[in-house]
Amino acid sequence: MKRRELLKALGYTGLAEAVSLRNLSFAAQPNRTLVVVFLRGGADSLHMAAPVNDRNYLANRPPELRIIEGAQNAGLRLPKGFAAEQDCRIHPAAVPLLDLFQSGHAQLLHACGLTNATRSHFVAQEILESSAQTQSRPIASTPGWIAPFVRPSITGKSVDFAATSAGQIRSLQGLNSGINLVGELRNGLSLPGDTVGRSVLEALYANHPSAPGSDPVLQVGRQTLQQLALVDDKAPRINGRITSYMAPKSVSYNTENYDWQQAVQTVAQLIRMDIGLQVACLDLGGWDTHEYQSGKINNLVRQWSANLRALFDDVQAAGKHTTMVVVSEFGRRLRANASGGTDHGHAGIVWALDTQARGLLPPTLWPGLATDQLDQGMDLQQTRDVKQVLADLAQRVLT
Repeated sequence: MKRRELLKALGYTGLAEAVSLRNLSFAAQPNRTLVVVFLRGGADSLHMAAPVNDRNYLANRPPELRIIEGAQNAGLRLPKGFAAEQDCRIHPAAVPLLDLFQSGHAQLLHACGLTNATRSHFVAQEILESSAQTQSRPIASTPGWIAPFVRPSITGKSVDFAATSAGQIRSLQGLNSGINLVGELRNGLSLPGDTVGRSVLEALYANHPSAPGSDPVLQVGRQTLQQLALVDDKAPRINGRITSYMAPKSVSYNTENYDWQQAVQTVAQLIRMDIGLQVACLDLGGWDTHEYQSGKINNLVRQWSANLRALFDDVQAAGKHTTMVVVSEFGRRLRANASGGTDHGHAGIVWALDTQARGLLPPTLWPGLATDQLDQGMDLQQTRDVKQVLADLAQRVLT
Protein backbone atom coordinates (compact mmCIF):
# COMPACT_ATOMS: atom_id res chain seq x y z
CA MET A 1 0.00 0.00 0.00
CA LYS A 2 1.31 3.44 -0.92
CA ARG A 3 1.72 6.14 1.71
CA ARG A 4 -1.08 8.23 0.24
CA GLU A 5 -3.42 5.26 0.24
CA LEU A 6 -2.62 4.54 3.88
CA LEU A 7 -3.14 8.20 4.77
CA LYS A 8 -6.57 8.08 3.17
CA ALA A 9 -7.42 4.89 5.00
CA LEU A 10 -6.18 6.05 8.40
CA GLY A 11 -6.34 9.82 8.35
CA TYR A 12 -9.68 10.30 6.68
CA THR A 13 -11.61 7.09 7.18
CA GLY A 14 -10.11 4.74 9.75
CA LEU A 15 -9.41 7.46 12.26
CA ALA A 16 -13.11 8.16 12.33
CA GLU A 17 -13.43 4.88 14.19
CA ALA A 18 -10.63 5.59 16.65
CA VAL A 19 -12.92 6.52 19.50
CA SER A 20 -16.68 6.10 19.38
CA LEU A 21 -17.78 9.76 19.91
CA ARG A 22 -20.55 10.27 17.40
CA ASN A 23 -21.63 13.64 15.98
CA LEU A 24 -18.97 15.64 17.73
CA SER A 25 -16.04 17.59 16.34
CA PHE A 26 -13.59 19.97 17.92
CA ALA A 27 -10.85 22.44 17.19
CA ALA A 28 -8.27 23.77 19.57
CA GLN A 29 -7.30 27.17 20.98
CA PRO A 30 -6.67 28.13 24.60
CA ASN A 31 -8.99 29.77 27.13
CA ARG A 32 -12.22 29.92 25.14
CA THR A 33 -14.47 27.36 23.53
CA LEU A 34 -17.36 27.67 21.10
CA VAL A 35 -19.73 24.71 21.16
CA VAL A 36 -21.95 24.48 18.08
CA VAL A 37 -25.02 22.25 18.39
CA PHE A 38 -26.82 21.39 15.15
CA LEU A 39 -30.43 20.21 15.48
CA ARG A 40 -30.63 18.21 12.26
CA GLY A 41 -33.92 17.75 10.50
CA GLY A 42 -35.38 21.24 10.70
CA ALA A 43 -36.48 21.97 14.27
CA ASP A 44 -39.92 23.53 14.62
CA SER A 45 -39.01 26.91 16.09
CA LEU A 46 -42.67 27.79 16.69
CA HIS A 47 -43.02 24.73 18.92
CA MET A 48 -39.89 25.68 20.88
CA ALA A 49 -40.51 29.41 21.39
CA ALA A 50 -43.59 31.38 20.40
CA PRO A 51 -45.88 34.33 21.17
CA VAL A 52 -48.52 32.13 22.74
CA ASN A 53 -51.34 34.69 22.68
CA ASP A 54 -50.94 35.60 19.01
CA ARG A 55 -54.33 35.01 17.36
CA ASN A 56 -52.73 33.71 14.16
CA TYR A 57 -50.66 31.23 16.15
CA LEU A 58 -53.77 30.06 17.98
CA ALA A 59 -55.82 29.76 14.79
CA ASN A 60 -53.34 27.75 12.77
CA ARG A 61 -52.18 25.11 15.24
CA PRO A 62 -53.95 22.60 17.47
CA PRO A 63 -52.99 22.80 21.16
CA GLU A 64 -50.67 19.78 20.99
CA LEU A 65 -48.50 21.51 18.37
CA ARG A 66 -48.12 24.84 20.07
CA ILE A 67 -46.89 26.29 23.34
CA ILE A 68 -49.86 27.11 25.53
CA GLU A 69 -50.68 29.43 28.42
CA GLY A 70 -52.71 29.00 31.56
CA ALA A 71 -52.65 25.20 31.76
CA GLN A 72 -50.76 22.44 33.55
CA ASN A 73 -48.20 22.18 30.73
CA ALA A 74 -47.98 25.90 30.07
CA GLY A 75 -44.96 27.32 28.33
CA LEU A 76 -42.28 29.11 30.31
CA ARG A 77 -42.51 32.90 30.03
CA LEU A 78 -39.30 34.59 28.94
CA PRO A 79 -38.16 37.55 31.05
CA LYS A 80 -37.71 39.53 27.84
CA GLY A 81 -40.03 38.79 24.94
CA PHE A 82 -38.95 38.70 21.29
CA ALA A 83 -42.27 40.03 19.93
CA ALA A 84 -43.61 43.37 21.11
CA GLU A 85 -46.68 43.23 23.34
CA GLN A 86 -46.86 39.45 23.10
CA ASP A 87 -46.61 36.72 25.74
CA CYS A 88 -43.40 35.02 24.58
CA ARG A 89 -42.68 31.60 26.03
CA ILE A 90 -40.44 28.60 25.49
CA HIS A 91 -41.47 24.94 25.50
CA PRO A 92 -42.16 23.63 29.03
CA ALA A 93 -39.67 20.78 28.53
CA ALA A 94 -36.91 23.42 28.20
CA VAL A 95 -37.23 24.27 31.90
CA PRO A 96 -33.50 23.61 32.55
CA LEU A 97 -32.74 26.73 30.49
CA LEU A 98 -35.25 29.13 32.05
CA ASP A 99 -33.12 30.52 34.87
CA LEU A 100 -30.25 31.05 32.38
CA PHE A 101 -32.54 33.40 30.46
CA GLN A 102 -33.44 35.09 33.74
CA SER A 103 -29.78 35.56 34.71
CA GLY A 104 -28.67 36.79 31.28
CA HIS A 105 -26.63 33.67 30.45
CA ALA A 106 -29.04 32.61 27.68
CA GLN A 107 -30.54 34.36 24.66
CA LEU A 108 -32.56 33.42 21.62
CA LEU A 109 -32.91 35.07 18.25
CA HIS A 110 -36.16 34.22 16.48
CA ALA A 111 -37.08 34.63 12.79
CA CYS A 112 -33.49 33.92 11.78
CA GLY A 113 -32.69 31.86 8.70
CA LEU A 114 -30.96 31.54 5.36
CA THR A 115 -31.49 34.25 2.78
CA ASN A 116 -31.84 31.34 0.37
CA ALA A 117 -35.27 30.01 1.35
CA THR A 118 -34.65 26.40 0.29
CA ARG A 119 -36.78 23.71 1.91
CA SER A 120 -34.28 20.96 1.09
CA HIS A 121 -32.44 19.49 4.09
CA PHE A 122 -29.33 18.76 2.07
CA VAL A 123 -29.10 22.12 0.31
CA ALA A 124 -29.89 24.08 3.48
CA GLN A 125 -27.35 22.19 5.57
CA GLU A 126 -24.68 22.57 2.90
CA ILE A 127 -25.23 26.33 2.61
CA LEU A 128 -25.42 26.81 6.38
CA GLU A 129 -22.30 24.80 7.14
CA SER A 130 -20.18 26.20 4.30
CA SER A 131 -18.85 29.70 3.88
CA ALA A 132 -20.91 30.12 0.70
CA GLN A 133 -23.84 32.50 0.88
CA THR A 134 -25.98 30.99 -1.90
CA GLN A 135 -26.01 28.24 -4.50
CA SER A 136 -24.65 30.66 -7.11
CA ARG A 137 -21.15 29.18 -6.80
CA PRO A 138 -19.93 25.59 -6.32
CA ILE A 139 -20.49 25.14 -2.59
CA ALA A 140 -18.30 22.03 -2.29
CA SER A 141 -15.19 24.09 -3.03
CA THR A 142 -15.77 26.56 -0.21
CA PRO A 143 -14.40 26.10 3.34
CA GLY A 144 -16.62 25.50 6.34
CA TRP A 145 -18.14 28.52 8.04
CA ILE A 146 -16.09 28.03 11.23
CA ALA A 147 -12.73 27.56 9.51
CA PRO A 148 -11.85 31.26 9.10
CA PHE A 149 -12.11 31.81 12.86
CA VAL A 150 -9.86 28.93 13.97
CA ARG A 151 -6.18 29.78 14.21
CA PRO A 152 -3.91 26.77 13.65
CA SER A 153 -1.53 25.81 16.41
CA ILE A 154 1.91 27.34 16.20
CA THR A 155 3.60 24.87 18.53
CA GLY A 156 1.84 21.74 17.28
CA LYS A 157 0.94 20.93 20.89
CA SER A 158 -2.80 21.40 20.52
CA VAL A 159 -5.52 19.97 18.31
CA ASP A 160 -6.73 22.32 15.56
CA PHE A 161 -9.88 20.27 15.02
CA ALA A 162 -11.32 16.82 15.44
CA ALA A 163 -14.45 15.13 14.11
CA THR A 164 -16.44 12.23 15.44
CA SER A 165 -18.44 11.18 12.40
CA ALA A 166 -16.92 9.31 9.49
CA GLY A 167 -15.45 11.82 7.08
CA GLN A 168 -14.85 15.51 7.53
CA ILE A 169 -17.23 17.77 9.44
CA ARG A 170 -18.49 20.24 6.84
CA SER A 171 -18.41 23.26 9.15
CA LEU A 172 -14.68 22.73 9.72
CA GLN A 173 -13.69 22.00 6.13
CA GLY A 174 -10.56 23.89 5.15
CA LEU A 175 -8.70 23.35 8.41
CA ASN A 176 -5.49 21.47 7.74
CA SER A 177 -4.77 19.66 10.95
CA GLY A 178 -6.98 17.41 13.02
CA ILE A 179 -8.19 13.95 13.90
CA ASN A 180 -11.45 12.05 13.61
CA LEU A 181 -12.86 10.41 16.71
CA VAL A 182 -15.90 8.17 16.94
CA GLY A 183 -17.10 6.64 20.25
CA GLU A 184 -16.55 6.94 23.97
CA LEU A 185 -13.33 8.51 25.18
CA ARG A 186 -13.21 6.10 28.12
CA ASN A 187 -11.89 3.35 25.80
CA GLY A 188 -8.83 5.36 24.90
CA LEU A 189 -7.48 6.43 21.53
CA SER A 190 -6.48 3.70 19.14
CA LEU A 191 -5.93 3.41 15.43
CA PRO A 192 -7.23 0.56 13.28
CA GLY A 193 -4.94 -2.31 14.20
CA ASP A 194 -4.23 -0.74 17.62
CA THR A 195 -0.47 -0.80 18.30
CA VAL A 196 0.26 -2.15 14.82
CA GLY A 197 -1.60 0.74 13.20
CA ARG A 198 0.24 3.26 15.39
CA SER A 199 3.57 1.58 14.62
CA VAL A 200 2.89 1.82 10.88
CA LEU A 201 2.15 5.53 11.16
CA GLU A 202 5.24 6.12 13.28
CA ALA A 203 7.41 4.25 10.82
CA LEU A 204 6.04 6.17 7.87
CA TYR A 205 5.73 9.65 9.32
CA ALA A 206 7.40 10.19 12.67
CA ASN A 207 10.73 8.75 11.57
CA HIS A 208 10.96 9.27 7.86
CA PRO A 209 14.22 11.18 7.28
CA SER A 210 14.07 10.95 3.50
CA ALA A 211 10.73 12.73 3.17
CA PRO A 212 10.87 16.52 2.72
CA GLY A 213 9.44 18.58 5.54
CA SER A 214 6.94 20.21 3.19
CA ASP A 215 5.45 16.87 2.08
CA PRO A 216 1.70 17.22 2.94
CA VAL A 217 1.38 13.49 3.58
CA LEU A 218 4.27 13.59 6.04
CA GLN A 219 2.82 16.66 7.76
CA VAL A 220 -0.64 15.16 8.21
CA GLY A 221 0.78 11.90 9.47
CA ARG A 222 2.98 13.60 12.04
CA GLN A 223 0.14 15.87 13.14
CA THR A 224 -2.10 12.85 13.62
CA LEU A 225 0.45 11.21 15.89
CA GLN A 226 1.00 14.41 17.88
CA GLN A 227 -2.70 15.00 18.41
CA LEU A 228 -3.45 11.42 19.38
CA ALA A 229 -0.60 11.57 21.87
CA LEU A 230 -1.80 14.89 23.29
CA VAL A 231 -5.34 13.72 24.00
CA ASP A 232 -4.14 10.35 25.22
CA ASP A 233 -1.64 11.99 27.57
CA LYS A 234 -4.23 14.37 29.06
CA ALA A 235 -6.93 11.76 29.61
CA PRO A 236 -7.40 10.77 33.29
CA ARG A 237 -6.59 7.16 34.14
CA ILE A 238 -7.01 4.58 36.85
CA ASN A 239 -4.63 1.61 36.68
CA GLY A 240 -3.49 2.76 33.26
CA ARG A 241 -6.98 2.81 31.72
CA ILE A 242 -8.86 5.95 30.74
CA THR A 243 -11.69 6.41 33.21
CA SER A 244 -15.35 7.09 32.53
CA TYR A 245 -16.20 10.76 32.86
CA MET A 246 -17.33 11.74 36.34
CA ALA A 247 -19.23 15.02 36.32
CA PRO A 248 -19.31 17.21 39.44
CA LYS A 249 -21.98 16.14 41.90
CA SER A 250 -23.89 19.36 41.24
CA VAL A 251 -24.23 18.52 37.53
CA SER A 252 -26.92 16.14 36.28
CA TYR A 253 -26.84 14.74 32.73
CA ASN A 254 -29.95 13.32 31.08
CA THR A 255 -29.40 9.62 30.24
CA GLU A 256 -32.39 9.00 27.92
CA ASN A 257 -30.38 9.40 24.70
CA TYR A 258 -27.08 7.57 25.19
CA ASP A 259 -25.27 8.99 22.14
CA TRP A 260 -26.28 12.56 22.98
CA GLN A 261 -25.30 12.14 26.62
CA GLN A 262 -21.90 10.70 25.74
CA ALA A 263 -21.17 13.36 23.12
CA VAL A 264 -21.98 16.22 25.50
CA GLN A 265 -20.04 14.66 28.37
CA THR A 266 -17.07 14.13 26.08
CA VAL A 267 -17.06 17.83 25.18
CA ALA A 268 -17.06 18.67 28.89
CA GLN A 269 -14.20 16.26 29.48
CA LEU A 270 -12.15 17.65 26.60
CA ILE A 271 -12.67 21.23 27.77
CA ARG A 272 -11.58 20.27 31.27
CA MET A 273 -8.50 18.46 29.91
CA ASP A 274 -6.99 21.78 28.77
CA ILE A 275 -5.92 20.54 25.34
CA GLY A 276 -6.65 23.99 23.90
CA LEU A 277 -10.16 23.15 22.72
CA GLN A 278 -11.56 26.01 20.67
CA VAL A 279 -14.52 24.60 18.76
CA ALA A 280 -16.75 21.60 19.41
CA CYS A 281 -19.50 20.63 16.96
CA LEU A 282 -22.28 18.29 18.06
CA ASP A 283 -25.31 16.95 16.22
CA LEU A 284 -28.68 15.98 17.64
CA GLY A 285 -30.97 14.48 15.00
CA GLY A 286 -34.63 13.56 14.87
CA TRP A 287 -36.19 17.00 14.31
CA ASP A 288 -37.85 16.26 10.95
CA THR A 289 -41.33 15.99 12.47
CA HIS A 290 -43.77 15.52 9.59
CA GLU A 291 -45.93 13.30 11.79
CA TYR A 292 -46.65 12.63 15.47
CA GLN A 293 -44.75 15.79 16.34
CA SER A 294 -46.08 16.44 19.83
CA GLY A 295 -44.51 13.47 21.60
CA LYS A 296 -41.32 13.65 19.55
CA ILE A 297 -40.76 17.33 20.32
CA ASN A 298 -41.43 16.85 24.02
CA ASN A 299 -38.74 14.17 24.21
CA LEU A 300 -36.24 15.99 22.01
CA VAL A 301 -36.56 19.32 23.82
CA ARG A 302 -36.23 17.61 27.20
CA GLN A 303 -33.10 15.67 26.22
CA TRP A 304 -31.52 18.57 24.36
CA SER A 305 -32.13 21.24 27.01
CA ALA A 306 -31.19 19.04 29.98
CA ASN A 307 -27.79 18.13 28.59
CA LEU A 308 -27.11 21.57 27.18
CA ARG A 309 -27.69 22.91 30.70
CA ALA A 310 -25.57 20.14 32.21
CA LEU A 311 -22.71 21.03 29.88
CA PHE A 312 -23.08 24.69 30.80
CA ASP A 313 -22.97 23.92 34.53
CA ASP A 314 -20.07 21.50 34.07
CA VAL A 315 -17.75 23.91 32.27
CA GLN A 316 -18.81 26.88 34.38
CA ALA A 317 -17.89 24.93 37.54
CA ALA A 318 -14.45 24.40 36.01
CA GLY A 319 -14.05 28.12 35.32
CA LYS A 320 -13.94 27.62 31.54
CA HIS A 321 -15.11 30.43 29.28
CA THR A 322 -17.56 28.67 26.99
CA THR A 323 -20.21 29.77 24.53
CA MET A 324 -22.85 27.42 23.13
CA VAL A 325 -24.81 28.22 20.00
CA VAL A 326 -27.68 26.08 18.70
CA VAL A 327 -28.97 26.12 15.11
CA SER A 328 -31.08 24.07 12.70
CA GLU A 329 -31.14 24.16 8.89
CA PHE A 330 -34.62 25.74 8.80
CA GLY A 331 -37.83 25.99 10.77
CA ARG A 332 -41.23 24.55 9.92
CA ARG A 333 -44.55 25.85 8.58
CA LEU A 334 -46.96 27.76 10.76
CA ARG A 335 -49.89 25.53 9.85
CA ALA A 336 -50.01 21.92 11.03
CA ASN A 337 -50.40 19.16 8.43
CA ALA A 338 -52.94 16.33 8.46
CA SER A 339 -50.51 13.87 10.07
CA GLY A 340 -50.09 15.59 13.39
CA GLY A 341 -46.87 17.26 12.30
CA THR A 342 -45.45 20.21 10.39
CA ASP A 343 -43.68 20.46 7.04
CA HIS A 344 -40.44 22.19 6.04
CA GLY A 345 -40.48 25.93 6.54
CA HIS A 346 -38.08 28.86 6.48
CA ALA A 347 -36.95 30.89 9.50
CA GLY A 348 -36.01 29.34 12.82
CA ILE A 349 -34.18 30.15 16.06
CA VAL A 350 -30.57 30.66 17.07
CA TRP A 351 -30.00 29.94 20.77
CA ALA A 352 -26.92 31.11 22.66
CA LEU A 353 -25.62 30.27 26.15
CA ASP A 354 -22.55 32.01 27.51
CA THR A 355 -20.79 31.39 30.83
CA GLN A 356 -19.80 35.06 30.95
CA ALA A 357 -23.38 36.26 30.35
CA ARG A 358 -22.39 38.29 27.31
CA GLY A 359 -25.09 39.48 24.94
CA LEU A 360 -23.95 37.76 21.75
CA LEU A 361 -27.12 37.88 19.64
CA PRO A 362 -28.90 40.84 18.09
CA PRO A 363 -32.55 41.47 19.01
CA THR A 364 -35.29 39.65 17.12
CA LEU A 365 -37.06 41.55 14.37
CA TRP A 366 -40.39 39.76 14.74
CA PRO A 367 -42.24 39.71 11.39
CA GLY A 368 -45.67 38.60 12.62
CA LEU A 369 -47.75 35.52 11.79
CA ALA A 370 -50.57 36.95 9.69
CA THR A 371 -50.80 35.38 6.24
CA ASP A 372 -49.49 38.48 4.47
CA GLN A 373 -46.51 38.54 6.88
CA LEU A 374 -45.48 34.94 6.18
CA ASP A 375 -42.92 33.79 3.63
CA GLN A 376 -44.96 32.58 0.63
CA GLY A 377 -48.01 32.81 2.87
CA MET A 378 -46.91 29.69 4.75
CA ASP A 379 -43.71 30.09 6.75
CA LEU A 380 -42.21 32.32 9.41
CA GLN A 381 -40.41 35.06 7.52
CA GLN A 382 -36.64 35.38 7.85
CA THR A 383 -35.66 38.83 9.15
CA ARG A 384 -32.00 38.14 10.02
CA ASP A 385 -29.38 36.22 8.04
CA VAL A 386 -28.34 33.22 10.13
CA LYS A 387 -24.96 32.98 8.41
CA GLN A 388 -24.10 36.56 9.30
CA VAL A 389 -25.31 36.05 12.87
CA LEU A 390 -23.11 32.97 13.27
CA ALA A 391 -20.10 34.68 11.71
CA ASP A 392 -20.46 37.70 14.01
CA LEU A 393 -20.78 35.45 17.06
CA ALA A 394 -17.76 33.33 16.12
CA GLN A 395 -15.72 36.45 15.41
CA ARG A 396 -16.48 37.80 18.85
CA VAL A 397 -15.94 34.54 20.72
CA LEU A 398 -12.86 33.15 18.98
CA THR A 399 -10.81 36.11 17.79
